[in-house]
Amino acid sequence: MNRLRAPLAAAMTLAASSAFAACETVRFSDVGWTDITATTAVATTVLQGLGYQTDIKLLSVPVTYASLGAGDLDVFLGNWMPTMEADIRPYLDNGTVADLGPNLTGAKYTLAVPTYTQ
Repeated sequence: MNRLRAPLAAAMTLAASSAFAACETVRFSDVGWTDITATTAVATTVLQGLGYQTDIKLLSVPVTYASLGAGDLDVFLGNWMPTMEADIRPYLDNGTVADLGPNLTGAKYTLAVPTYTQ
């Protein structure tokens, strides 16, 4: 349940923000990673429960950031930092994308193998 707390809080914060006050459909990007698919599904379920429509597009990471920057998307819950620094930096610098902080802390972004192979 603790793993769901951050995505739920993020979704509720997004729903309450003034940016979404006049928004009927919240547009998400899913880049096809299972963790982002699950996080996006939880967020969309919460938003739908609050009366919003949601639209999820399956896009690559570069297309996701370009679409966020152009205003064609509203939310991407898979910004893995520092790995995606080069992807997001131009949009942060020009103010077209905002990083609202992590929705998951303590996660590892690394290669891993089962212990029985060692």
